[in-house]
Amino acid sequence: MDIYLITLKLKEMLGKERLKHSLNTSKIARKLAIKYNYDADKAEVAGLLHDCAKDLDYKILKEMVLEYNIEPDEIIQKIPKLLHPLIGAVVAKKEFNIQDPVILKAIKVHSTGAAQMSILDKIIYLSDKIEPLRNMNGVGEIRKMAEEDLNRAVLMTLDKGLLYLISKSLLIHPISIEARNNILSKVVFV
Repeated sequence: MDIYLITLKLKEMLGKERLKHSLNTSKIARKLAIKYNYDADKAEVAGLLHDCAKDLDYKILKEMVLEYNIEPDEIIQKIPKLLHPLIGAVVAKKEFNIQDPVILKAIKVHSTGAAQMSILDKIIYLSDKIEPLRNMNGVGEIRKMAEEDLNRAVLMTLDKGLLYLISKSLLIHPISIEARNNILSKVVFV
């Protein structure tokens, strides 16, 4: 899992902005991993690779779904941009030889969250949303919370994402609601 080699290969696969986003996400992931006593190298790799399939053409994504027997659920079929995390986990495994199931799952769930999120899932989900290129409303508050309480920061991010989807009358993947409810049940408000 050589960061330099992964970065070189990603340069060939991603556009300039996506690569910058991925590098930023990996730096934030490393920082959060250290803060929350998690394996910083794993977090850095997962952050770097989380969007490795994002710049693939939709036609190629659909071909890969068939080739690798990925079964997107009904909602993902209606929201094609949610294919990239599923394909990304496959690309990380096949193209970058990432065999660690924890890293692969974090890549797979970085867009929607998961009903049961591991610490790495939370770190990658959050890092993707708060890296310096992100400027969504309230991101500064979330960045501050990320330094204090990982679960609360993830909850804030999920809430903002869900409110955005609702405001645009867009579909919401039920797994995001499950992720929110699960984290909400663990958060202690003072």
